[in-house]
Amino acid sequence: MFKERRARKQAELHEGLAAGLRDPDVEVRRKAADTAAVSADPRWALRELAQAVEREPWTEEFHETVVDGFAAALRREDPVRERTERIFAAHLDDPEGFIRAWTGLTAELGGAPALREVPADLRDDMRARLATLRDRGWTAQGLSGLGRPDAFARELAFDLAILLASLVLRRNTPLPAEEADRVRGEARATLEKALPHAPGSPERAALLGPFPRNPEVGSWTDRARAGLRADEALALCASEKPELVTLGTEALAKLLFGEAVRRDQVLETLDRLLTAPNAAQEPSPDTAPNTAPSAAHDAPPNSGRDRARPTASPGPDPFLLSRILDCYSNLHAMLPLDSPPLDLFLEGLRHPDPGVRASAAEGLDPIAPGSPAEGRAVEGLVGLLEHDPEISVRRHAATALRWLEYGEDRHARVGAAALERQADAADPEIRAHSVADALRRGAPDAYDRFLAELESPHVHGQLLAGLMNAPTGSGFTLPSRSVRKTLIERLEALRDSGWADRDAPGAAGPASPSPDSARPNVEVLTAADRAELLCDLIEALRDL
Repeated sequence: MFKERRARKQAELHEGLAAGLRDPDVEVRRKAADTAAVSADPRWALRELAQAVEREPWTEEFHETVVDGFAAALRREDPVRERTERIFAAHLDDPEGFIRAWTGLTAELGGAPALREVPADLRDDMRARLATLRDRGWTAQGLSGLGRPDAFARELAFDLAILLASLVLRRNTPLPAEEADRVRGEARATLEKALPHAPGSPERAALLGPFPRNPEVGSWTDRARAGLRADEALALCASEKPELVTLGTEALAKLLFGEAVRRDQVLETLDRLLTAPNAAQEPSPDTAPNTAPSAAHDAPPNSGRDRARPTASPGPDPFLLSRILDCYSNLHAMLPLDSPPLDLFLEGLRHPDPGVRASAAEGLDPIAPGSPAEGRAVEGLVGLLEHDPEISVRRHAATALRWLEYGEDRHARVGAAALERQADAADPEIRAHSVADALRRGAPDAYDRFLAELESPHVHGQLLAGLMNAPTGSGFTLPSRSVRKTLIERLEALRDSGWADRDAPGAAGPASPSPDSARPNVEVLTAADRAELLCDLIEALRDL
């Protein structure tokens, strides 16, 4: 009788938890997952939680979903935990092998069938995530270096690994065939509308601006959509018509800024364009580009390993070259290239065209740090910052020097000194980068300089972003109580003065966006973005 009553109570518990795991409210699902992980029958819990993770609706805060409960359930039983740790440890440098082993485990637990064929975009996404686990204590020996299995640091590293693996699989959910056809058609229509306008023109930028984004609020198929759009852009790059090649590369540069998809095909295309001068020639003004973009065809993935990068042929079209540099930079930022084209970027710093110099400066941020060319890159960026005749190029050089994650302290000192010399620069954006770097380094006068900048009604957005991101700097120091009070007062006054709307894109005034704000890697803050940044900064200061 006792066994029957216990079985009945367990069945009632399972029934309630199963309903909770399917509730439309994310908080109800999360609580049900947490309870199932510790209270339900372990085998039942693993099956239900594996399935719950696979059907979890899209959210920006994936860590606040059922995946936490799934990780706890995997830790509950030693054999399952040990097997899970072995899978991660054995495949930190083998994303395809990891995906097969991981989905094999979740399939045994009751999840979807194991993957045997691993798409290239899924492989690359997982490779980037696995690389971050080493910084959290994962090694080829697992997590033994983080103490006992129940140690907090070890549980945290384990849970993070489960979160990332589950997130990548959800992020790479394929589209149904009918929906995929619709996305391809919309991409072709957008490219066709953009084609008659000049490369880099505001008209073309306005049309291509929404190209990387999805109309929906958010979906696990967003990455799949980006891949299909990339296919259409790559199809243009394969054309014999220069105007189509230029449009395709321009679209790719925008797309890769958000999602590094079709990596193998993109690298092959960029390498080919650099060694094919005919494809890099700008169409003459008399050319009538009346050929609509053609449908894309999926190219078979290669081994996934980067090849040696070529150098550019003599005299490629400057606009096309600048977008090629942007594409390389975006790919490297998401997942480092084995052989990044460092010489191409260093040569670009001396290019006669300001657009190429700007792209080269911007791209050296992710590509140069820690490389043998880091010193030459810093020297070149300092030269642009101090001597380039184009203000847009100087801004990009200042941005790169501010964000570089220097591999050597001596190079960091050179970059910091150069930005310090811009403390009284006439351009507010360059001054903002100078102040932000001073905050990051903990310079004694950093907060005084920041407060002085806040006296202007046209404070540059990069100044506020600089304070928000300054805690990532090794020398950052918190403001004193009196300084914090003054900061809050001035930021509140700035908010009440309508700063967010006054200096938003399209507004007149000293802080209106520059012409190079149409560049693919320049993220222009909207009025809503600026209001949110200001609000977050005030809130962060109040919480100190």
